[in-house]
Amino acid sequence: KRAENPIQIYIEGDALMVTREGEALVSKTDTSGMEYLEHQLKDGLCHLVFKTGAQTGKIKVEVKSDGLWSASHEIHIIPADVEQLKPGPDQLDPVTKSIDRMIGADISFLPQIEVRGQKFYENGIEKDAIEILRDHGFNYIRLRIFVNPEHEKGYSPERGFCGLEPTLQMARRINDAGMKLLLNFHYSDYWADPQQQNKPAVWEGLDFETLTDSLREYTRNVLNALEEQGTPAAMVQVGNEINHGLLWPDGHISQLEQLSELLMARVNGI
Repeated sequence: KRAENPIQIYIEGDALMVTREGEALVSKTDTSGMEYLEHQLKDGLCHLVFKTGAQTGKIKVEVKSDGLWSASHEIHIIPADVEQLKPGPDQLDPVTKSIDRMIGADISFLPQIEVRGQKFYENGIEKDAIEILRDHGFNYIRLRIFVNPEHEKGYSPERGFCGLEPTLQMARRINDAGMKLLLNFHYSDYWADPQQQNKPAVWEGLDFETLTDSLREYTRNVLNALEEQGTPAAMVQVGNEINHGLLWPDGHISQLEQLSELLMARVNGI
């Protein structure tokens, strides 16, 4: 029966959906006032054509049907005249520093686990989690850092896990264990990933020049704080999963010139 159900298609953004023959779908409104397109499944299938408009930005498509799990997808639109370029050999600095074999883990959750009273054991003997990793060949630890995770809409309201001070504390433990640190900047108060690259609250409303300066100085200040306590980052990840840019909307992938300036500001802060 479900193989013949109608499906409801919700589209947010400059786009539309038509049949393969180019016919418009039936437009309806649900009980909450949201508009959607409807089409009929046949043997559990339907074939539609998705068309974007002229506007750049993000488009979200969600499909629902009674008795079935809903499904959604986001599409990020860039200008049609974008030219795909690759750096030439003269633009890439040669890598001369040797890199040893790296075995690492992201243990950013560790302080949150420990504050709940969780303990770690090896062969029945209580032991520090970082030391367990070290003793089994790990030589790198990755930590994520948020700008103000203690913000009410941040990663860790009031507690501030994965902020600067907890990161400095963890860096000391990593250094004491004889391991190296890979620092992962999110440049947000909360998770930054392909679906959300939101500015930290303190940078909201800044003009682009000030935003760029703030990004560079924040990067520099964090790294200087690590350096000053004798636990410099061995590697830096300047952004997290930036497939679609960062610091939206200024640095969205559709704003390529601005995105490139923000990327350079991060690097110049190192």
